[in-house]
Amino acid sequence: MESQTSMNQQTRIHILPPEVANKIAAGEVVERPASVVKELVENAIDAEATEITIILKNGGKEWIQVVDNGTGMTGEELKLAFQRHATSKIETAEDLHAIETLGFRGEALASIASVSRVEAKSIPRGEISGTELVLKGGRIVQEKPVGGTSGTTFTVKTLFFNTPARRKFLRADATEYRHCLTVANRFALCYPDIQFTFVHNSEVIWEVQPEPLKDRISHILGKRLQNLLVQVEDDAGAVKISGYVGTQDTVRRNRGEQYLFLNGRYIQDRSLHHAIISAYGEILAHGGHPLYVLQLYIDPARVDVNVHPTKMEVKFADDRLIYSLVRGAVRRALISAKVVPDLHQPGSSLPQTSTERWLEKDWNPTVRPVSSGGAAFPANAIEKEPPAESQTQLDFDTAAPEGSFYGSGEAGAPPEQTATPLNAAPADVWQMHNRYILTQVKSGLVIIDQHVAHERILYEQALKRFENSQPVSQKVLFPRMIELNAEDYDILKEMMPFLEKLGFIIQEFGKNTVVVEGVPADIKIKDYTKLLQDMIDDYKRGKRSQLEIRDNIAKTFACHSAIRSGDRLTIGEMKALIEQLFATETPYFCPHGRPVLVNLSLEELDKRFGRI
Repeated sequence: MESQTSMNQQTRIHILPPEVANKIAAGEVVERPASVVKELVENAIDAEATEITIILKNGGKEWIQVVDNGTGMTGEELKLAFQRHATSKIETAEDLHAIETLGFRGEALASIASVSRVEAKSIPRGEISGTELVLKGGRIVQEKPVGGTSGTTFTVKTLFFNTPARRKFLRADATEYRHCLTVANRFALCYPDIQFTFVHNSEVIWEVQPEPLKDRISHILGKRLQNLLVQVEDDAGAVKISGYVGTQDTVRRNRGEQYLFLNGRYIQDRSLHHAIISAYGEILAHGGHPLYVLQLYIDPARVDVNVHPTKMEVKFADDRLIYSLVRGAVRRALISAKVVPDLHQPGSSLPQTSTERWLEKDWNPTVRPVSSGGAAFPANAIEKEPPAESQTQLDFDTAAPEGSFYGSGEAGAPPEQTATPLNAAPADVWQMHNRYILTQVKSGLVIIDQHVAHERILYEQALKRFENSQPVSQKVLFPRMIELNAEDYDILKEMMPFLEKLGFIIQEFGKNTVVVEGVPADIKIKDYTKLLQDMIDDYKRGKRSQLEIRDNIAKTFACHSAIRSGDRLTIGEMKALIEQLFATETPYFCPHGRPVLVNLSLEELDKRFGRI
């Protein structure tokens, strides 16, 4: 009895037959036809192919063929390739710490063959003959010599023919086709130097030649994107980043056009996606997902790509550093790109139009931006005759003239004017309905919303002041007492260090009461009580991190301190506003994401008047 029990215990654990083990592995590697396309194309790229053709029938459920002109394999190598854990990519365990190829586990072909009928033909590079194998359920049923050009062709027929339960769960042909197309698109975008052809049911869906990435994006994702791309090129040492991100006009509600590649491999990483999205800042104030096609190059020793069977998830040795570098690179690209919404087609952009060309070619305000501690945009900013050494940039008086919108009317009387005011200059800017500023540029006409333009200027000035140790304040003639409820009073005390940096002088005065004794010197504030209350309310809605406090205060301060729609401006004030707007880091959007300006092109005007 004891010996019988002992025998049963010995036979409980046993080695699975190879065909069963391969089917289990196939469950991890081969989820649907798109998985087969991914594995076969990766092998073709690893084989140094420069031409790859993908042919599908019925969404890949009946037929998947990948043809390449790579290095090819000998007959013995081809047979070994279908053995489990057979690979040419690594040799020792140390190689796992520096993976430089797309495939390396040696499970793909064995897994695919175990659940399909496979025909594989390969001819080594430089040879005119090679070997063809026919496999069924992972077993070689035929081997024969074959002639032709060098390269490898894998044909996978009737996927999951011997696992009907899994085949039953495949989706409709159209659905499976779209998944395969998504995979093919990823490879085409990641390797613009390779010729790809994608065919479905005898129809060529697309065929692309080796070309620059920007052209490849247009060919794969649509020509509409040709003028909506911003180049990203950055080398921070730890990571090299290249590629393109879309302007605000590529933003869509759902994800789908986001492509992130790491050392030539498509990856999905929530952290890096968040880094890219957060780099857009106010541009995505209303949510959405912009297009991006970015390639990251990182030392393979600092990345673990072996954390998931499909290798689409990776692990970084220093993920926080990579996050920061990626976000910074995208942010700098977006800030430096001069992308302006076009009036005749909301959502289109003119990336070739730069602020520098507008200022140099079309109008000359002859003023220069002031520092964050100076006046917002002084009206008396031009002398009658420019100095001989500089005909385009002049020094100007930072004092605000009486009656202007940019000095604090309540804080005290304005200084005397010491120079000819800008409104004596010829009019090359115009104000429309006391709301919009119009100015001629080489490409047509630019229309600026005066309120959000000033809001952007004040917002960035506020952020800079938070970093400075010397606030610019001005005493008010009549200090104002403000009584708050207990919660608001406590919040205001937390905000006090930031308000002081902006130039406010606020003293505690009894229970839940403060006195405003000073305000920022260069801003006209009509209602201190409402401004402070709005800042408190915005703070309540925001997170209580230092960054959110600072950002919320800056946004509210800018919104309530900016000139309003309906305020009449002089020509000098309008010119100075435009000059300072283009001195900001992001002149095209207000802190809340609204556009600051739009462009009406000459081409559109010519169309409207029947010239073209």
